[in-house]
Amino acid sequence: MLSSSSRYLRCNIAAAAASDLRALTFLPNSAPIRRPNHNPPPFSTSVDPPLFSTATRFISSSRTSSSPEQEATLNQILSSIQNAATLLESLYENRLFLSPKSFNRVLVAAAAESSDLSLLSQLLLAAIASSQPLNSASFLTVAKAFAKSDDYAELLRLTKQVMEVTSPSMTVINRILFAFGECGETEKALLIFSQMKTLDFVPDLYTHNTVLEILGCAGRIDEMLGQFGVMKEAGIVPDVVSYNTVLNNLRKLGKFDVCLLYFKEMGENGVEADLLTYTAVIETLGRSGNVEEALRFFDEMKAREIRPSLYVYRSLITNLKKMGKVDLALSLTEEMNSCDSELAGPMDFKRNKRL
Repeated sequence: MLSSSSRYLRCNIAAAAASDLRALTFLPNSAPIRRPNHNPPPFSTSVDPPLFSTATRFISSSRTSSSPEQEATLNQILSSIQNAATLLESLYENRLFLSPKSFNRVLVAAAAESSDLSLLSQLLLAAIASSQPLNSASFLTVAKAFAKSDDYAELLRLTKQVMEVTSPSMTVINRILFAFGECGETEKALLIFSQMKTLDFVPDLYTHNTVLEILGCAGRIDEMLGQFGVMKEAGIVPDVVSYNTVLNNLRKLGKFDVCLLYFKEMGENGVEADLLTYTAVIETLGRSGNVEEALRFFDEMKAREIRPSLYVYRSLITNLKKMGKVDLALSLTEEMNSCDSELAGPMDFKRNKRL
């Protein structure tokens, strides 16, 4: 599973998704359905009238509020999961969509129905091509299903078709890549990344940040640093997410000297440090025995009106005690307790800029 710094990636990818998928509503003048360039397995031409009528009622009622009736209707759709692709295609033709949560339930059912992943792929591809609203849960469902399979051919077929359908946008394939990283499927995620380059799709900043996090979480630090270099050589300018990913993964493995070198580079390149940056650097300095410098950055962080977190305080206090600076540790403990309600929490580790 990706680390806490992956929250940055999720916010960025979600931001791009919001921009790309802005028309995912019940608008009568929606853009026409984008069709893939390949020839996917054909949908059946016969639609069960009762099922179609049921689904249409479900979509109509879901525009207002959820109800037990809607739940029962969705269950009827799920009871005929093998026909789900046909049914959903008919809805898409009429610019009718399931809610993201309901569509994910269809994906979950399809994944549980059979070890054959072709139905799951077909459902996802049709949804993407038709601008069916999708949330992160849907991509995680797909990634988890492929995690249980060694069908690499089906995975590459799906991702190739996704890129063909969504080109030139990288948003959807980035979300798929992120989902595989979230599931701990490092090799499959890197296979998708390699396929992008083979197909001449140019990875963007979000793609590179995701790959950095995947490699870092897998403990493949040398590869992570190598990819960071490749990213810069390709003209992709690292942002605070990129540097925080590198700093945090170096810190976790105790590579303090290298961590501080990248922090220095970050400042030289004009990338402004945030809470996550200071957290990594303060702990790195403290654990390497340089508590005076850690305290200097702690003061700098507060001077910049970046609220310290409980984690930063505890890290400093622990390292001060190890260095025999008990009085200073007690002073910081009192300060921490006096401003407990004002300390940064988990939400503050997410980027302020969102879509």
